[in-house]
This record gives sequence, C-alpha cells and structure tokens, in this order.
Amino acid sequence: MKASLLTRFRSAAAAAIAMASWGAMADTLTIEQSSNFGTLTLPYTNNFGLSLAPMAADDTFLSDYGFSIGANGSLTSAVVTIDLGKTFDISDMTVSLLQGPAWAGAVPSDLTAAQIADRDSRIIVTGSGSSMTQTIDEVPLGPGNYVVEISGNVTGTSGGTYAGLLNVAAVPEPTGLALALAGFGLLALTRRRSVR
Repeated sequence: MKASLLTRFRSAAAAAIAMASWGAMADTLTIEQSSNFGTLTLPYTNNFGLSLAPMAADDTFLSDYGFSIGANGSLTSAVVTIDLGKTFDISDMTVSLLQGPAWAGAVPSDLTAAQIADRDSRIIVTGSGSSMTQTIDEVPLGPGNYVVEISGNVTGTSGGTYAGLLNVAAVPEPTGLALALAGFGLLALTRRRSVR
C-alpha cells in the first residue's frame, strides 16, 4: 500500500512539474503599443513604426494602429523591418487588418486566451510577403472601426524595429459613379451627333 501511494505521489508530482514547466514555456502575446489615428478624412496616408527591446524567444509582440472611417474606402499597407543579424532583428513579422476597435487597455499588456480568440475572430486579411517585408493589397472597407496589427518576435540581442505606411483611399459612391458614367455617355452621344 505504501509503495503504491508513494508511486502515485511521485507520478502526481512529476505531472505537476511538467504542467508548470509547460505553462512557463507557453507563448506570450504582449501588446507593446496601441495608437489610434481617429476618424480619417479620406484620402489618408500616414507612417508608423516602433523600436522594441529584446524579448524572450517564445514571446510575440503586437502593435495596434486603429482608425475609423465614415464612408467607403480602400486600404493598402506595407511594413518593413531592418535585419542586422543577431544584433537587431524581428523575425516572423506579420501585418493583419482587424475589424473593430484598437486595444484600449494598459501597454504593455499580456493577452489572455479569450482576448487572443477575440482578436483572431476579427481578422479581415493577413498580409503577404517575407518575414522582413509584409504588404496588404487593396482591401475595400465600409464605414466602421479598423485596426492594422503588426506582430512578430524580437530576436535581436539589442532589440528590433519596424516601420510602415497606412494608406486609405476614398471610393466613389455608386450613385456618383453612375451619374458620372451617364454624363460621359451623354457627352459621347452629343459629340457623335455633332460630327454627323
């Protein structure tokens, strides 16, 4: 009886140690910066960027750049990082467009599993490119709140940095476009008749 109790205790202790070390090794998502550009007057272009201190290997940073638009628009964005080898580097950099408001809590702040799931559910598009250069090609947007999210791992011993560009263009309203096309059609018709 004592032997089986001792064996159970050792097994339970080993499981507890394994779970504690697994929890310590789990990735951490940390909001490092949250900026809000407010309600944009279209067309709108602005640059952004951030220099970051070194992080643990399993940690990922997030930076939010929020904005809202009151009319239809079209977003494009590009983000680049400088790779100076082991000294100054960001690896696995991504840029995403999320619907909804930017992070409004304290910065820096580690996200909970529920907050991560909420952010993941609001992703409209994720950029493409390399780990050093990410772009979001033209994405149509309706009126509302949006966030350009930058994420990655700071792997340089002295940290890392990125810089980006946010461009939101105005999209003509369908009724205005229809009126313009009708006007061009009438001009073409009157020109054609005047030639005869």
